[in-house]
Amino acid sequence: MAKVYRDDDIDLSVLEGKTVSILGYGNQGRSQAQNLRDNGINVVIGNRGDDYRALAGDDGFEASDIPTATTKGDVVMVLLPDETQASVLPVDVFPHLMPGATLVFAHGYSVFYKEIDPPEGHDITLLAPKMIGAAVRELFTAGAGFPSLVAVDRDSTGRAWDTVLALAKGIGSTKLGAWETTFEEETITDLFGEQVGGGGAIISIMRSFKVLTDAGYDPEVVQLEMLGSGELVEVIRSQWREGVIEALTGHSPTSQFGQLHRAEELKDNGEAEQYLKGVLNQLQDGSFAELWRREQESGYERLEKLRAHYLGDAFCDASRRNREELKEVIEKGIV
Repeated sequence: MAKVYRDDDIDLSVLEGKTVSILGYGNQGRSQAQNLRDNGINVVIGNRGDDYRALAGDDGFEASDIPTATTKGDVVMVLLPDETQASVLPVDVFPHLMPGATLVFAHGYSVFYKEIDPPEGHDITLLAPKMIGAAVRELFTAGAGFPSLVAVDRDSTGRAWDTVLALAKGIGSTKLGAWETTFEEETITDLFGEQVGGGGAIISIMRSFKVLTDAGYDPEVVQLEMLGSGELVEVIRSQWREGVIEALTGHSPTSQFGQLHRAEELKDNGEAEQYLKGVLNQLQDGSFAELWRREQESGYERLEKLRAHYLGDAFCDASRRNREELKEVIEKGIV
């Protein structure tokens, strides 16, 4: 069982008198910076010279380029996209680190796949909120918490755990809990969830749409059933609150039987399990990371083709028509 840390387990004073440099002022960077500041922690922002750096200044932060911000940080939080870290960090971050500065990553990708080689003498840690950036701020201001994963890859100072846990408390996560993990575990489970959960959902919905519309059923009616009505959102929300099986009590007996009957059929499909194991192997052995590196080098050629292909699917056409019909309730957040 993973160890879970909460507010009472953590000494926030570990960060007193220290400066936290946050590199990247996107959704996560902005929310985490504001939460840390509200907890009395000195924060500076490093970002390229774009609208996000200007926004950081408007929000009252000292904002500069990445190398300058790095030189000021006792703690340097890397909230830059995975695909930029291999080119940015060795040039703009590593040479400018203060002696003994702690590096904190929000995702283990570049460390686990050895796309970067952080210099010796620095703690290498992970603080990965399991929450979208906007909600990190909203939940903090509401006095609630959100789950995070924390890990230490290198403890050069003997204080790495104290630092990363203080940061978890500072951003407001440990009101709910920070789960101890490793860089490998966070990276593999995150990618697997995105690729199998997300990719599986996309193809399941689109394939179901095709089967029903090929059988002559109206595209808009089918799209409403598959996604457009918002019912699926509420089903997932109830599964989150109550449990995947426990939430079935909110469905009719017909629905309950049908779902569990088909789940049992799919469970016995050995090919599906072998496919999932194959995906896991590709994540563990680095072959997906190599595929993603080649995709970046190509200028995201296949990504753009895939996006265009799926946007042109009949399901997306029906989705756009239904979203227009439901525009008012979607904008109000009802659906």
